[in-house]
This record gives sequence, structure tokens and C-alpha cells, in this order.
Amino acid sequence: MEPQRAKDFWTIPHLVNILDLVKAGVMLLTLEGEILYANRQAGDLLYEEKLEGKNLQQFFEEQDRRLFWRNIMAFLKKEGVYEGEGFLVPRGGEGFVAQMHFLRYEPQGAEPFVVFTFQNVAHLKELERSLKEARHLAFLGRMLADISHHIRNPILVVGGLARRLKEHPERAREYASALVYQCERLEHLLQALERFVFLPTPRFRPVEIKEVMEPLEARYRLEITGERPELVMDYPVFLPAFYTDPELLVEALGEIIQNALEAHQAAGQTQPVLFRVRGDEKQISFSVEDQGEGLKVDTLSFIFNPFFTTKPGHFGMGLTLASRIAEELSGQIQVVNTYQPTIFELLLPLDRRRPERRLLLL
Repeated sequence: MEPQRAKDFWTIPHLVNILDLVKAGVMLLTLEGEILYANRQAGDLLYEEKLEGKNLQQFFEEQDRRLFWRNIMAFLKKEGVYEGEGFLVPRGGEGFVAQMHFLRYEPQGAEPFVVFTFQNVAHLKELERSLKEARHLAFLGRMLADISHHIRNPILVVGGLARRLKEHPERAREYASALVYQCERLEHLLQALERFVFLPTPRFRPVEIKEVMEPLEARYRLEITGERPELVMDYPVFLPAFYTDPELLVEALGEIIQNALEAHQAAGQTQPVLFRVRGDEKQISFSVEDQGEGLKVDTLSFIFNPFFTTKPGHFGMGLTLASRIAEELSGQIQVVNTYQPTIFELLLPLDRRRPERRLLLL
């Protein structure tokens, strides 16, 4: 007896009409991806009046056809199911992010086939971005009071010094130096705020560890090579390439290292700050250890807040910026130890993309 064809399952009365009412794309595929049946919503999403006879692969980007599609087929063969997000590109329409679900079905006495359902979730992605921006705006709103405080104080000092200079011109050199100092504080504050607010969107690419270490070693050359080194860098020569924005990562690590060096110098320590890099098959770790006065437990929840600092003359924006950059790079900064040594650790995934989007898993 000849096995029943998969598409014959869709000849059940009223089933096609019912599936046309479903608010998601529904397809029946061969194991090679040929479309045997597609409901009305699938045609609307892919801008095609007739999908039957076409191959679903043609709606994937070229790179996804080479990797992602083949991995989906491998998952179906091994697990019988695959669920995840992918990018579909209709002919004559804009591509969109789709939530996809593949199910391999093997009915008794019939050819196996695949049930594929998908929905356009681009609007959800846009909502996620909007919520993220809203959180940043709310965060900036909470900063306003602190910003006004930090700006008001130097302005009041500048005004007072200007009046004194007018009354006592013979002390011009003394007052001019104080004016320059206050103006420089304002300038540094505004630069820090501008950098935080207008942080560029990360440009991710595969990065070798030397692309991170070389600019850091150049920046802290004097601290590393001095007669009594204040900074020691410990990292393996060979680490797997990881997917990040090297310029932003260097900036974040520089802020953490600078924070540790200042704590080290304030405590008059002779033991150098230790910057260590380690990696495994999933993530890469950058840790910074100093023997300074440490962190009080009651301050741990505030250390990444803007303008929080225990150091006189500082604005407290360094760790705030580093934390924001780590978030943008899909990583995180954490305090591993609070006292002797104080250890900050920045963790990054080797690749923020799912394995099936970047490796052939067959």
C-alpha cells in the first residue's frame, strides 16, 4: 500500500478554512523545505499569493541558508522540534524578525512532514527597544537633581571668585587659578555626561584579545613599566576570538582599572593592581583587583549610580559609564570581593548570537 502523502492531511473538510482564520503563518513542509500548504496569513506575511511548490529556504538570507537553515534541519532530525527567532525576507517586501516553530511529524502509514508556524515579532522588538530607551530616559530624569547640584556648586564658586577678583585685582593670579580649576571641573563633568548620554551603538565583530590589550597597555604604560609597577596585566596569549565592540570594551575596562588605581594610590599600597583575563568556551572574564580600602557593604547597591563616589574631587561617573557599556555589550559588571582585594569583574559572552546562527552544528 502506498504511504499517504503529507499534503493529503489538509483535505479534511473545513480544516483549510479554519487555518485561514489563525493569526499566524502556518505551513506544511517536506523534510527538504518544500511548501506543501500555506494558510492565508503565511501568504500575507511573505507577500505571496501562492506559496505551494516554493521552498521555505528562499525566504532566508543567504548566510542563514548556509548555517541557520541547515542547523534547523539538524535539530528537527535529532530532536523533532525547533523554536527560536529568525529573519525572513519576503520577495518585494521588507524583511522581518519572526518567532518560528518547527515540528517534525511522522504519522503512521504516511510520509513524515514538518509543521511550521511563524509570526512577525518585529513590533515586539521595537517595543523592547522603546522600553529600553524609556528606562534610560527615566534614569536620566533621576540624574537631573544630581546634575544641577554638581553644576550649581562650581558656578556659585566661579561667581564668588569673579566678585572677589573685581574687588581685589591685586590677587588676580590666585583667583585666576581657582577660576580655571572650577571651569575645568565643569568641563570634565559635561564631557562625562555627554559621553554617557550619547554613547554610540556597539558595532559587534569578532575580536582577538590583543585588540583589547594593546590599547590598554599603551594607556597605562607608565603604571606598568615603572620602577615599582602599579599595574600588572595577566592574560593568556591565546584566547578564542569573541564577538564585541573593542573600542567600547577598552573604554569600560579603562574606567574600572582607573578606579582601582585611584583606590590603590589613596591607600598608599605597594602591591600593584592586578588586571587578569580568563576565558572558556562560553564567556570571557576581565577582573581588576586592588588592595585599597575596599567597599562598605551598605554602598554596594550605589556604586554604579551616577555621581556616587567616596573620593573627594571626583564625579562618580566612571563605573556608571562602564556598567552602561557592559550592558550594551550584552555583559555585566559585578563585585566579586569587597576588601583586600577588592575585585571588579566584567563578564562577556564569547558570542551574543545563538550557536545555530553562527556555527554549523551538523
